[in-house]
Amino acid sequence: MSNAHVKANSRRLIFPGPQEVAWEEVHVPAPQGGELLVETRRSLISIGTELAFFAGRQWVNPGVGVLPQYPAYPGYSNTGSVEAAGQETAPWQVGERVASAARHATLQNVPNLDGPVTIAESVTDEEATFCTLGATVLNAYRRGAPQLGECAVVVGQGILGQLAIQLLRLGGCAPVIAVDLDAKRLALTERVAAATHLLNPNDEDVVGAVHDLSAGRGADIVFEATGLTETYDLTFALTRPHGRVVGLGSPRYPAPVDMQQVHIKPLHIIGAIGNHPSGESEENRWTRGAHMAFFMDLLAQNRVNVRDLITHRMPAQDAPDIYPMLLQDRTAYLGVILEW
Repeated sequence: MSNAHVKANSRRLIFPGPQEVAWEEVHVPAPQGGELLVETRRSLISIGTELAFFAGRQWVNPGVGVLPQYPAYPGYSNTGSVEAAGQETAPWQVGERVASAARHATLQNVPNLDGPVTIAESVTDEEATFCTLGATVLNAYRRGAPQLGECAVVVGQGILGQLAIQLLRLGGCAPVIAVDLDAKRLALTERVAAATHLLNPNDEDVVGAVHDLSAGRGADIVFEATGLTETYDLTFALTRPHGRVVGLGSPRYPAPVDMQQVHIKPLHIIGAIGNHPSGESEENRWTRGAHMAFFMDLLAQNRVNVRDLITHRMPAQDAPDIYPMLLQDRTAYLGVILEW
């Protein structure tokens, strides 16, 4: 593929500092070996991660240090079209639609490693933006190893929780129980029709309800999808002895938890963020790219529904306006699509 006549300039979103957002003009060099030059068509705001960087409250990321650091460049759920490829990059066609972990930017070079993946003909650009988050949920699903007939609970019905509910139902868990404090999000879960039961801690005794739905045992597996460390005591209480709690949300701040539940039951606590294998092996072929490709297959086969998770669409040029609104009331938004 030729690199001739490649566009050289791009606009990308930047967080210059806490609760600051702007556009930045940058020069984009020709793609090098192992890179694709991608022009963005749609991107999805990952509300939890991006708001954490935008808000500015610091946390410690093991192995990385104190975050957030500025300037920060948000976005990792992107669909676009291939403009060019570097030397010895896997064959791609100019104009081919791809989903990747690219930033919120008009034009950028994307490493051809563990993605991007080709967008199936029957999948829209909007739907394909969910592939990066879909890969995260698939990784947590495999690490938790839910089994046919197990009672599964997902605490938190943001995008991660909504996708987890759908995958658990596909995998044959029963019952599949959604828990959230927000009635609107539970109504969305009902519309997607994946959960068998919806529980709101504001309205009922969730622990008692889950025990009743599981013949008094408690849930076999619970996914924590809020990213709030304060929620873990609830997940421990929901889980049966020797059950599993999977950390699907990305917790950033320390909080006290009741370790007696972990020890006495005893529970298996499984971390599931940021641990895709770096490359395919005989033991584990499920890299991030492999999960993205599989999630694309699920979209193409209409086995997962992300269309109903889109609550807002806006021109990308207006993106700086959305982050303060998200920070003010994040529960009013779920899937926010930027149109480029």
